[in-house]
Amino acid sequence: MRVFWISLWLGGIAIAQGPRPDDLGASPQPIGEAGVAWYTTWETARAEAERSNRPIFFMAAAATCSGISGVF
Repeated sequence: MRVFWISLWLGGIAIAQGPRPDDLGASPQPIGEAGVAWYTTWETARAEAERSNRPIFFMAAAATCSGISGVF
């Protein structure tokens, strides 16, 4: 049980967000708008993640992943 609580605590720290920056600068994607923003290069995705103070969700899939719900 102790390991569970420590894992839960560390997981909370890992996903906690810091304060939002005051000046987010310009971006083609309005912050808070629903949907997925697709970026064609790592550099543009990273710049937007730093600008908006959000993490990058990277998902890779292949045709062999057809048994996984939500993929293909």
